[in-house]
Amino acid sequence: GVDVQTDYVPLLNSLAMYGWQLTCVLPTPIVKTNREGNLSTKQIVFLQRPSLPQKAKKKESKVNY
Repeated sequence: GVDVQTDYVPLLNSLAMYGWQLTCVLPTPIVKTNREGNLSTKQIVFLQRPSLPQKAKKKESKVNY
């Protein structure tokens, strides 16, 4: 009789614009009860994004006259 509700969609959508992807969600032992008796837990969310290649700096050639 337990119903688990999670909604990561707004978080993931906001971070996806910058290339972030969800890799893992870890539950923690932290549990809280609200006034209605509902339990909530804290979770650790791991995200990653591909590394971007570094732009090579152009070497300016110095010409002496």
